[in-house]
Amino acid sequence: MLSTKSTASTRPRWSLSSRILVGLGSGIFAGLFFGESAAVLQPVSDIYIRLMQMTVLPYLVTSLVIAFGQLSTTEAKRLAIRGGALLLIIWVVTSLVIFAFPLAFPDYVSASFFSQALVESRQPFSFTDIYFTSNPFDSLSRNVVPAVVLFSCMMGVALIGLEDKERLLAPMRTWNAAIVRITHFVIGLTPLGVFAIGAVTAGTVSLETVNRLEVYFIVFVAASLLLAFLILPLLVTAVTPFRYSEVSGIARDALLTAFVTNSAFIVLPILIDRCKALLEQHGLLDDNAGSATEVMIPIMFNFPNAGKLLTLLFIPFAAWLSGAPMPASDYPQLIAAGIPSYFAKAQVALPFLIDLFGLPHDLFQLYIPTTIITGKFDSLVTAMNLIVFALLGAAAMGGFLVFQRGRLLRALLGIGGGLVLSVIAVRVLLGAVIDTTYSLDQTIREMHDPGRLSTTVVHRTLPAMTGDSTAAVSTLEGIHSRGSLRIGYDPRNLPMSFFNDRDELVGFDIALGEQLAAALGLRAEFVPIRWPDLPELLQRGVIDVMPGVWYRPYWFSSLKLSEPYFIGTIGLVVRDNRRHDFVDLASIKRMRGLKVGVPLDSTQIQTSMERYFGGTDVEYVVVEFWEPFFEGKYPELDAFLMPAEHASGWTLLYPHYTVVVPQPNPVQVPSAFGVAQEAEALRSLINEWVVFADNAGLIRENYEYWVLGKGAEETEPRWSIMRDVLGWAE
Repeated sequence: MLSTKSTASTRPRWSLSSRILVGLGSGIFAGLFFGESAAVLQPVSDIYIRLMQMTVLPYLVTSLVIAFGQLSTTEAKRLAIRGGALLLIIWVVTSLVIFAFPLAFPDYVSASFFSQALVESRQPFSFTDIYFTSNPFDSLSRNVVPAVVLFSCMMGVALIGLEDKERLLAPMRTWNAAIVRITHFVIGLTPLGVFAIGAVTAGTVSLETVNRLEVYFIVFVAASLLLAFLILPLLVTAVTPFRYSEVSGIARDALLTAFVTNSAFIVLPILIDRCKALLEQHGLLDDNAGSATEVMIPIMFNFPNAGKLLTLLFIPFAAWLSGAPMPASDYPQLIAAGIPSYFAKAQVALPFLIDLFGLPHDLFQLYIPTTIITGKFDSLVTAMNLIVFALLGAAAMGGFLVFQRGRLLRALLGIGGGLVLSVIAVRVLLGAVIDTTYSLDQTIREMHDPGRLSTTVVHRTLPAMTGDSTAAVSTLEGIHSRGSLRIGYDPRNLPMSFFNDRDELVGFDIALGEQLAAALGLRAEFVPIRWPDLPELLQRGVIDVMPGVWYRPYWFSSLKLSEPYFIGTIGLVVRDNRRHDFVDLASIKRMRGLKVGVPLDSTQIQTSMERYFGGTDVEYVVVEFWEPFFEGKYPELDAFLMPAEHASGWTLLYPHYTVVVPQPNPVQVPSAFGVAQEAEALRSLINEWVVFADNAGLIRENYEYWVLGKGAEETEPRWSIMRDVLGWAE
């Protein structure tokens, strides 16, 4: 018995870091095994993250008040100066990484389907709202961290000159000690929490999303690991007595927690505790060093740090993905505009920067799902960066900075050599594993209607008319007697009506026209038209209805329009390298000698011409159709004025062009079904169907498929071991 107890007592106990890794690995395996069914663990994941977040803001407030309040005026000034210097060093080092890693991008040409982001105005960045609050309690309730930090710092600074400040600081220290105990308890639950997070992430993240963004993922992960485990630790070892192994391993469990939970915020108390433990281990923990540690971590968390700034890599990636790689001359502007923007969240900064550099705004939609993966590495780098701030700040305040030529030289060689080798390695890796073949042109050509009815008839030429060629407009009785609804179409009106690679007539208007006919109990019969002939074709009964007719005075005297079923936006098609010239009306007004292409029927877009170019030195060039412009037959044109939804479809075929919708207040164009002037009964039926189709989601469903391109590329069900390897049904 004694022997058994002795054996048990000497058995090594797993460290928290090991248990976190086991929990993460088990969670990832569970997600891969069960697939999307692993989403059942989402509540467990949410509960764990909320428990971790629960104590952070209270700790943040009191720790800042304590840290500043216990300083003298001289110490506070010295800390501010040296903290600013540290922040500048981190910005410079991170900027070098951001400059270097886009060199690893392979050559690529791309375009994208239409996105509502093209027509949405950019949310303004409000420095005042983020940092200055009229109600600190409101900022606490809404987690407006910068405003909370500023208020707490001001409270701490106000205490510096008070003689009886210890009456407030002493209970605050007790409060903080209790919060740290709670945090340690929750940290003990981390293996369970990361199991749930890993399972949900591995089981639900779309493989298609990962494939599309794999270049960004690889570059971001490589840059993150380089910063977290080489560059940032070397900055500390270069000027302090700490060893590399001590700096990189000082808070391994906290780093893992930040990594798995996508949040460095929740481990702030642990980082402070571990940094103070390392200082104490070396006999360097005194009042100055301790205060520096307690101040640096919570304050610097709210400044743009290496982890936050690393997401600036999305801007050169977005430029690369759009087919217009960012030139080297743009990188200084990226850093100069990016760092101040990152005083807000990336969700605010990135749309601003995307607009600033003239990139397709819908690429921002890709950023949101990337945070599932990149957010983990962002948090890892942020946590390590905070450790670096704390240790260097403590060294500066405690007077144990070490400046030796050999240590500095080794650190610089390690940073430079690691950066160069990493970029080369990533470039080679991407060249070997990434397929950069452009395929979206083929994707749109292969789009088909899975609900196509076998009774549908498609004419390639105007059908031979029976009887008098000048017969009156078709009546409802005549349409039902015929058994078909004759619907006009433009064969080159991508993505509304066009022929795919299977020689099938497809598109947004085609799908709606077929569904309209089916609702009326008729077969769809599609007839090609020329837009100038439309009123006559309706009047003669050659066609009964024409989808996609714009609500413009041009048509009011010659046909009747139904209720609008779609609202488009007039935009400009420009070459990729000219996009930034046309992003807003102010930029357009400043240009001289513009040549803008307009379609043959320019009277329909007269409002757009006046809105976008009124008062501008511009020459309009009438082109029968926009296809020759895309084919490069009008190189003298600076832009072509056309609907953005149509233009986006054409840019998929011609990816060296892009779509711009000038802001603010772009011109919108409602589209409707057109009928002959006398066909009031048919118009009433169509109006009723439009209301039904809108409420039933038919219009939205077709819009998302044909215009937004959702589901255009066929995807297989989410892979899982349970279903795809073992053959078990989920």
